[in-house]
Amino acid sequence: MRKTILAGIGVIAIATSASASPADVNAQAFYSDAQQLMDKGVRAMFDKRTKPRMAQLRAAAELAKAENEVATSRGQPLYCVSEAQRKKGLGAKQVVTMLGAVPESERRKMSLAQAWRAALIREYPCR
Repeated sequence: MRKTILAGIGVIAIATSASASPADVNAQAFYSDAQQLMDKGVRAMFDKRTKPRMAQLRAAAELAKAENEVATSRGQPLYCVSEAQRKKGLGAKQVVTMLGAVPESERRKMSLAQAWRAALIREYPCR
């Protein structure tokens, strides 16, 4: 009975970490997984980490966009992306590179949402 309960708790912990929001995901853990997935190439699509990590990044991007819109409405945008870049979008390699530009010592202390916002501010400063 006790082993069954402990196994159930383990499954819940794994499921929770896989579906964690970007506010909960450690940026360094995400970056490490992203690098490993990039190294796999096409085979990454079959890795069980791919879909949850993509969803976490999408949620972090939506959060950063919402924060930027609020800041822009106050006349102080956090980052400024050109219309051409907005239409072009970002590739996986560019996303990983941008996150890699955030120093590891900072990534270890940040959530994915915080690191993504920092990467956007660094890559697309408002002039």
